[in-house]
Amino acid sequence: MAEKSNTNEDAAQTALMCQFCDQQNIKWKCVDCDILLCSSCKEKIHKKLKSADKHKILSIQDIGKNTSTAKRVNSNTVTVTISHLVLSTGAAVLDKENICQLFVSYIFLGIELHELETPFSLPKPKAEQPINFNYSKTFHVDMATNYPKRKYLAGMLLPDDPDGGRIRFTVVSEPSEDDDDGECEDIGIAFVSVRDILINHNDVIDHDVPIFDAKNEKEKIGALNVTVQCLSALEAIEKEMQIDGTF
Repeated sequence: MAEKSNTNEDAAQTALMCQFCDQQNIKWKCVDCDILLCSSCKEKIHKKLKSADKHKILSIQDIGKNTSTAKRVNSNTVTVTISHLVLSTGAAVLDKENICQLFVSYIFLGIELHELETPFSLPKPKAEQPINFNYSKTFHVDMATNYPKRKYLAGMLLPDDPDGGRIRFTVVSEPSEDDDDGECEDIGIAFVSVRDILINHNDVIDHDVPIFDAKNEKEKIGALNVTVQCLSALEAIEKEMQIDGTF
C-alpha cells in the first residue's frame, strides 16, 4: 500500500501540499479518500489504493473556497481523525523483523471494520519517530436518516456498554506483498472514551492516547494521535435519552 495523508478543503486553500509526496503542485482531490494529490501521485500511487477505480476525483479548481458549512460541528455529526502514531523506545515490536507495515483500524457505530481502517499501511517507524496517516471520517448520526448510528452512540453512554463507552483503536501489522502466507496481526490497542468527552465537555483534539501491547494491555508501546469530535452530538443524545421511547 502507499502512503496517504488526509485533510479537508480548508487545507486545500492554505498548505496546498500533495499528501503523498509533500510537493506543492496540487492538482486533484479524491473525494472518497479526502486527500489532495499532485498529478504524478494521482497516477502512480492513488490508483493502487483499495477500490480506487470507483473513487471520485475532482480538480482542485472545483473545490469550493467556502468551507464554513463543511467544518461546522453539530449534533448530527461525529468526526474521527487518526493523525499519526509513534512507537516508544524499547517497544518489542521494533525488533520484530516480520512486522514491517502498519495500519490502524477502529470499532465504532456498528460500521463494518474494513470501512474504518486507514486505506493503506505505512513502514514501521524507528523509535520515537511518527508515521503520519492523517485519516479522517465524518459520520452522520441524525435521528431521521441515521437512527441506528445515533442509537449506537447513545448505547455507549450506558453502564452496560461492552467497551465501557470507549472507541477502540487497533494498530495492525500487515504482511508484505511478497509474503503469500502472512496474516494481519494486532500489535497494539488504544482507547478514547466518549463518556469522558461528555463529562469533561471537551472534544478530544490532537490528543496523544497511549498504545498498549495487544497481548499485554499493561505494557505501553507508543502513542496514537487522534481527534474525536462528538460533544455536540453526545449532549443532544443525553437529553434525548431522558425521553421514553427515543431509543
